[in-house]
Formats: sequence, C-alpha cells, structure tokens
Amino acid sequence: MLRQARVVYSGIMPENNTNPSKTTTTDVAQWMLSVIQEQGELTQNNAFYEINKRFGRDFTTITSSGSPSIKGGVLTAFKKITDDTIVWSRGDKKWRKREFYDAPGREQY
Repeated sequence: MLRQARVVYSGIMPENNTNPSKTTTTDVAQWMLSVIQEQGELTQNNAFYEINKRFGRDFTTITSSGSPSIKGGVLTAFKKITDDTIVWSRGDKKWRKREFYDAPGREQY
C-alpha cells in the first residue's frame, strides 16, 4: 500500500509520520539539515511548525514565555551532525550555512 507523500524541501517526505514512535531525534535533525542544504537556511518558526507537522509534537515545545522551541534532544543531534558547517544566527532566529566571514563557534550575532 502506498503512503501519501508530497515533494518538500529536498526529496519526498511523508505528509504525516505514520509511526512517530520510530522517529528519532537524529531523524528530525537530518531533516533540518536537508532543508538548510537545499535552501541555505531554516528559521526557528518554520522548523517548529514543520517538525510538528511531519514528526509530531514530541520534538517541540512552547517555552514559558510562549515562544516555539525545538527540544534539546533534537538540537543536540543536530549539532552533532552539523559540526562546524551550520551556524545559529541569533538575531534572525535561524540556522544557516557557515560563511567565510563568520566568527568561530556556532552562534553568530
């Protein structure tokens, strides 16, 4: 039986994860990386909403101040697979590819 799918950022991703219990934080982190590789960046808000839609709410949270957030386990997995190739642009609240002019470290201002 075929699952419903649609073309998204890079490749074909399921519209809704049919078995969220088998999805890992690394799966979500890999999806985040694929978006950045294709589009050059991924905002926190877009990541939050797309992760909820594709993988379920187990990987996101709302902070006490009401801001959408990606859970720590996903961010840890993401940092592990991206090493020094992706930076967090704090002011823009987005991840993007590292550029030659970036300062050392993950967080850029």
